[in-house]
Amino acid sequence: METQSLDQNTIEEIKQRLVKTYNPREIYLLEPHGKDNVDLDIMVIIDEAGLQQRYALMAEGHKALIGVKIPKNILVYTKEEFEDYSSDQSTLSYSIKHYGKRIYARA
Repeated sequence: METQSLDQNTIEEIKQRLVKTYNPREIYLLEPHGKDNVDLDIMVIIDEAGLQQRYALMAEGHKALIGVKIPKNILVYTKEEFEDYSSDQSTLSYSIKHYGKRIYARA
């Protein structure tokens, strides 16, 4: 599979598709670092979700990004979960909050 580069047009496409799918509060991207990590990590912050619903929401995000040929992980958290998890340095949420790029924030 040929992968796309993560240029500004691709980031904008990802943002538009995820906003349409989720109407999120925020969207963050954490680009791959190092030779072993090739996936783009995408954190979508939503208003609320139950545990069972979360898996369906992540699947919807992957479906929305069909055709964007970049290896990716999509995580969906509420604002409260993201704030709680991002205070722990051992979590992906911490890395995303401190080293990632916020590409969307709902007004």
